[in-house]
Amino acid sequence: MTSRQRLLRTLRGERVDRIPISLYEFEGFYDSWIYNYPEYVKILEYAKDKTDKMYFWSPKSKRPTLFYGEIEEKSIETKNWEKEKSIYTKTTIKTPKGEISSLCRQDEGIHTTWTLENLCKNEEDAEKILSLPYKPYQPSVDSFFELDKKLGDTGIILGDIPDALCSTVEIFGFTKFLLMYIDNQKLIFRLMDFFQERIYNYLEYLLEKGAVTMYRIVGPEYATPPYLHPEEFDKLVTPYDKKLVKLLHHYQGFARLHSHGKIKNVLKAFIEMEIDATDPVDPLPDGDVELKEAREILGDKITLIGNIEERLLEINSKEEIEKAVRKAIEEGRTPNGGFILCPTAMPLTTPLNKKVQENIIHYIDCGIKYGKIS
Repeated sequence: MTSRQRLLRTLRGERVDRIPISLYEFEGFYDSWIYNYPEYVKILEYAKDKTDKMYFWSPKSKRPTLFYGEIEEKSIETKNWEKEKSIYTKTTIKTPKGEISSLCRQDEGIHTTWTLENLCKNEEDAEKILSLPYKPYQPSVDSFFELDKKLGDTGIILGDIPDALCSTVEIFGFTKFLLMYIDNQKLIFRLMDFFQERIYNYLEYLLEKGAVTMYRIVGPEYATPPYLHPEEFDKLVTPYDKKLVKLLHHYQGFARLHSHGKIKNVLKAFIEMEIDATDPVDPLPDGDVELKEAREILGDKITLIGNIEERLLEINSKEEIEKAVRKAIEEGRTPNGGFILCPTAMPLTTPLNKKVQENIIHYIDCGIKYGKIS
């Protein structure tokens, strides 16, 4: 069975030969830098014919875009400067109601970006975002078909979109969002409707153009306990994401709901949204539900993805990794498969510690060892 067959059959609830094994962000998400480091390339070479790729994809455009809408070049300004081995980026956006700006930092040897100042500092800034004119972002999807051909039988493409909650939280920052949700829910839902329209139209455009695959929907974790009550999850996530899931199913795509944290008390909403898969189902203590219990609540129709805490790869022994992999497969699988082994995140520092390299390779070996379907 090829990796593509294995993944598609898993998502459809059909019998497979073994549990698929994923390297998560190593598959497309880190493409801008991962091939520049031999220690990472060594892992990728070892993984060939052993892991099953769900390769991140999003279309590219030469025209400036913001919130899935095109924006005039004169309306956005970016300044970069370097200080003490860090690169700072200030982005200023001109709106009909005035300017807003953000400040980010990227540190040497850590391939991620830290947001120091969010676009929205107050309600006035939110009104500026709501005043932005909307010209739908409709990029070429040729790269989708090029990647699909390149992947061949080694895996499937993974689309990646935020939901309305994710987009709203990230313009404020999480703490400010929670305070704003207490003080001015009307404004929060105006923003969510603003983003929902743009995300929905963008996804519909991609699907109409034939970019049909599994899409990861990011953002529900912001409304999970202990931050918010499950009743708030049903206001902030369920009605919005359910529409995205329905749209994906209309085009025969798959919906993968991404939510870290304590999801036990919102799993019934996952069923209501009719998702096909969820990740990463964090193990305790980061999460609050064992895979076995999550499987009992969700039933056999939803594919579980993940459960191997990234921290294990960083600091734990090979014996502990093997124990975790075996437990995840035993508890997450269904008689036909129903589970994809995947870390909850992947290392993004360079150079990569030798122990971490060896642990990732051992993780792959354990997945093969314990993942066979008899």
